[in-house]
Amino acid sequence: VILVTIIVSASMGASSRGSGKPENPGFVIDNANDVTSGVVTAVPSSSPSEGVIDDTPSPTKFPTYLPTAHPIKEVTEAPTTVPVEEEIVTTESPIVLEEVITPRPTTQKPTKAPTLAPVTAVPTSFPTNKPTSDPTPVPTPVPTTSPTAPPTMPAKYFEMKRAASYVSSPETFESTSSPQSLAFHWLYYEGNPSSNLYEFFEQYAVAVVFFSLTRARTSYALYNSLNNTDDEKEVYDKFTERKEVCGWEGVRCAFNYTSEMVHITEIHLSNKGLTGTIPEEISFLPYVNRLDLSENEVEGTVPESVYGLSRLKHLFLNDNKLTGTISPSLDNLNLAEQIYLGQNAFTGTLPSTIGANRPNNWRFFSVHDNQLTGPLHEGMKLKNAYMLDFSRNEFYGTLPADLEQENYSTLRLLYLDHNLFTGTIPGSLMQMRKMKGMFLNDNRLEGMIPYIIDEDQKVNLLTIRVQNNRLTQPVASVICDLDVNKGQYELVELGVDCAICPSDCSLCTGRCY
Repeated sequence: VILVTIIVSASMGASSRGSGKPENPGFVIDNANDVTSGVVTAVPSSSPSEGVIDDTPSPTKFPTYLPTAHPIKEVTEAPTTVPVEEEIVTTESPIVLEEVITPRPTTQKPTKAPTLAPVTAVPTSFPTNKPTSDPTPVPTPVPTTSPTAPPTMPAKYFEMKRAASYVSSPETFESTSSPQSLAFHWLYYEGNPSSNLYEFFEQYAVAVVFFSLTRARTSYALYNSLNNTDDEKEVYDKFTERKEVCGWEGVRCAFNYTSEMVHITEIHLSNKGLTGTIPEEISFLPYVNRLDLSENEVEGTVPESVYGLSRLKHLFLNDNKLTGTISPSLDNLNLAEQIYLGQNAFTGTLPSTIGANRPNNWRFFSVHDNQLTGPLHEGMKLKNAYMLDFSRNEFYGTLPADLEQENYSTLRLLYLDHNLFTGTIPGSLMQMRKMKGMFLNDNRLEGMIPYIIDEDQKVNLLTIRVQNNRLTQPVASVICDLDVNKGQYELVELGVDCAICPSDCSLCTGRCY
């Protein structure tokens, strides 16, 4: 009975140890003495907290097989019921399990997917390289050259350009430094262009005239302004300081109450250092009655459009560097009162059409100091002329026979000096009642000074110059009696060679040539 009881107790202790729930924690199972006897003895422990489980293998197979297979893992589930030695083993395993299991759901899996996806090299390399490398070189030059220019120009720009093309040929706008291009862009960007087409024509035309004559805003003007200290010859932009062309220096305008338009009527640019040319666009200034470009250095030829200004009354082109011939169209200026073409470099002959088709209103006509040649033709019929100046050219032949009172009834001054005229002095010259001065010196005239003088001419005559000719006959006494010092007439100067000056003629004695 005692043996059976011991065996049963041993079996229950082994089974309870295998299940991890010992029924008597105050005792420790001692197997040390069972090696030989095969009996399990229960030994009381001094204190429950100091109890140790001895797992030394025993010779018996059945009692020890189950406890040695799963001792630790089963004990960890209930660490509170196991003695102190088993608590040390049980506390380590839960801590390890906590460190391994808990971080995975909280940190690694939620953060891995969102953090790695945006920074991966594969998706970022292609979107960043391909769009930035290929599109930038090709598309950028195209918008900066061709596409951007047209959108910046509004419709008004092209409308004005089309209107300006009626005045100037389209080819003239190809060069940005041409007078036409400079005038158009000044009018568009800086001026105040009129909405009236005809007023716009005049605004544009006078701007072309200005830029053509001054060469303003060109390399020439810049060089001239930097290197020339003479204020009269410097080219400035001060003419265009005002937006209205009618406010420019030298430009005058008038309001036409009939057409209700403003027209350019006068251009005064005398002695302004002009060095350019006269453009054809001047023909679009039909209301101009005064054009003064004298005392400059204007070059080139006089365009035909100048002779088409039918309202022109005062034309001053003298003292320049104009070349070419004088056009027969000059006779179209039949309403002109003053035409000065002197001191240029005109060549050819004087047009024979002057005054041939209709009487002219010319009062002052001068081609003084050019290189004109040929004879002076008859039939000019300048009945209203006050002064005719053909001096200092190379005219030759005899003096026109129709230089008489009937054809030149108002003539006061006649300049034929410094030419190559031959023959004699027509007697009709001494019959011109309003003649005040005759300048026939420095030619090849022969004979004598006509002495049959009209009584009215005696009163008016002031100067006679015939020196440096081939005259051989002495001066008649009737001419010497016209001396102003004698108190009856007005003759103050008698220019003759000393060979034909009488000793008793006070007008030439001591003052002959």
